[in-house]
Amino acid sequence: MKKAILKSILLSILTTIAIVPATALSEQQAKKMDIHAGHFSREGNNASPSRTTKNNIYIKLFKDQWIVTLHIPYPSATTVTPEAVDKVFEQIKKQAKTRAYMRGTYGQLTEPATAQVEKYGYVEDRIIYECGSLSPCTINLGDGYLELIKPGVINEHIIKFNHVVDQ
Repeated sequence: MKKAILKSILLSILTTIAIVPATALSEQQAKKMDIHAGHFSREGNNASPSRTTKNNIYIKLFKDQWIVTLHIPYPSATTVTPEAVDKVFEQIKKQAKTRAYMRGTYGQLTEPATAQVEKYGYVEDRIIYECGSLSPCTINLGDGYLELIKPGVINEHIIKFNHVVDQ
């Protein structure tokens, strides 16, 4: 009788140990954003950072591990809708077959924008890609945003981009 009770308790403990982490893992995966849906918009677009750099910056990650960084000139960028930005990214992806710098209106913009197309990869839980500098850029993903970490001469530059997805 004692063996049956002991086995029952042990089985209950093992079941609990197996179920709790699986539930937590599934909750974490449910909270993860789909990085390939929509695009990312630099925090501060249409504000002081855009006036300083004279452009709004957007990033799009594609499933086949292509990343596009788009620079739309300010102040004309203030009139561009998120839907138009998504269409621009799709046009760029259709045109670019390799790594490239491209410039054009892509059938959506009033002024030519500059796009940088690169391949990206993963190192642990980070995305890395060549971003036109000597050292690669790193992307950390958060809940509804990404942080672009660009190497600098003295310090790293950390730029936050918010996830923009059509509803």
